[in-house]
Amino acid sequence: MHDTIPIAEVMLEDVVTASPDATATEAATLLCDEGVSSVVVVRDGEPVGIVTEGDFVAHLCDRTDLGGLELREIMSTPLTTIEATASIVDAVELCRTTDVEHLPVVSSDEDATELVGIVTTIELSYYVPQLVRRATDTREQPPRRRVRTDTLYERDDWTFEYRGADETTVSVGDVARFSKPISEAEVEAFADVTGDTNRVHLDAAYAAETRFGKRIVHGVLATGLISAALARLPGLTIYLSQESSFRAPLSIGEDATAVCEIVEDLGRAKYRIETTVTDGDGTVVLEGSAVVLVDDLPPMATREDDATPAQ
Repeated sequence: MHDTIPIAEVMLEDVVTASPDATATEAATLLCDEGVSSVVVVRDGEPVGIVTEGDFVAHLCDRTDLGGLELREIMSTPLTTIEATASIVDAVELCRTTDVEHLPVVSSDEDATELVGIVTTIELSYYVPQLVRRATDTREQPPRRRVRTDTLYERDDWTFEYRGADETTVSVGDVARFSKPISEAEVEAFADVTGDTNRVHLDAAYAAETRFGKRIVHGVLATGLISAALARLPGLTIYLSQESSFRAPLSIGEDATAVCEIVEDLGRAKYRIETTVTDGDGTVVLEGSAVVLVDDLPPMATREDDATPAQ
């Protein structure tokens, strides 16, 4: 649940720094000797700028006198920083909106800005790879279609929505959504079936003392909603892989919605799908990427579908 993990728990505390009057050559030597990708420029203990490997590449293309220049002349400023109490999700969103890959971490003291660490997209990608690499998608949504579902049964409190250009096959841009409430009984049944009897899912008094403050749904149970959405795509969908990051806890009793968007045709009936699960308030609790194989429906299912009266 990445919105509960502060940057202080994942940042690098040994930050390589230099003063504004240090030369580019001195900073480049630090990068090489320390094996880092950035030098934070500090004045009187306060971070004021940063010089990265990318900065050196950019300046080398334009200047022949780079080595003797002071860092104050080439550093990136104003500096984008993040407080140590911010979450991993906050850091990812800040990287996205400011288009930076290095975030110096500062203390939350209002009287002084103290450099306490640094986090980069490399560290963040260990925890939330999909958040780091996912770009905003502004493609027009395909039209909504009603499609045949290859499921044995449905329940009244489940909802399914499919948007696709063709109701008989899947293609890039298609989106499927599946929603259902997750009850206390289902959480307890899941714990019994899987053996995951972690008390944070089952014991209210125990869960109240954790960082979540209450019982939460198993993360893998939330992931199962993605499988439910995929099961309702045209054809027989077969999981090949699933990569997921858990961004926030899912409360018991809430409606949860899985959204699956086909983003890439990998050939030979294989597709890459971006997957998301949100809670009843629209908060993203899980985000990831799946690869599936879509086979034709078995002949029996096709005959049953042909025999079903039109609605």
